[in-house]
Amino acid sequence: MHDSLIIQRDLGELDALLLSSIECYEDILALFEAISHDRGDNSLSTLGSKGTEILQLQEKAALADQELIATLKEMDPAVSAHLSSHPLMDKRQKLMQQILPHNRSLLSVINNIKSLLAHDIKSIQGGRTALNGYRQTTSPQNGGILNHVR
Repeated sequence: MHDSLIIQRDLGELDALLLSSIECYEDILALFEAISHDRGDNSLSTLGSKGTEILQLQEKAALADQELIATLKEMDPAVSAHLSSHPLMDKRQKLMQQILPHNRSLLSVINNIKSLLAHDIKSIQGGRTALNGYRQTTSPQNGGILNHVR
């Protein structure tokens, strides 16, 4: 009877940890879906703040998952065995599978933007170098034809 009470208590603790983790992943998924359903309404700053919020939620989810793993290591093996068929664990796993394509898609978009920005920066630097070549020098040592005529 005593073992049964311990397992019940452990299952209750496990449920609470899983619900905390699920809540984080649901929030992450909601933000990803909001970004992917954007019809041009989101400004760059809005997207930046959503990205920051996703990162914060991912950190929160990682902490919740670390706590879950640490708790599982301390629990009775019978409880750990129960985890594979646990409905909350299944829900958590499905949420993570839904998030993965969004994460990959956003990463692809970010890499494209990064590549375009790198190209733009290189073009600007090239233009700046070209403009520097047209600057008139005032030093007689570096002067060209115009400075020697004076």
